[in-house]
Amino acid sequence: MAQDWHDYVLIRHRERGDAAGMATLAKKIESEKRMREFLDEHGLPQPDFVEYGFTCIRLFYNSSKTVVVVDIDAPEGAEPSPDAGAA
Repeated sequence: MAQDWHDYVLIRHRERGDAAGMATLAKKIESEKRMREFLDEHGLPQPDFVEYGFTCIRLFYNSSKTVVVVDIDAPEGAEPSPDAGAA
């Protein structure tokens, strides 16, 4: 029995390249700390969990199904990552 598949799939693949455009772990931790302080100062709820991306941090709120994305600027002299615009 011969099968003929005509399903087309779009697969996006890109090499990571180097880590020059990636924010350091220390910068991500500092960004999370500053954001938590900001939320506390303004009486806003703390996130349920935080995820670190290549050039950002993401603060997740489960009850409201909300995510706050904080972009971290590239270091001086570094080329911005191609992922900087995709969140």
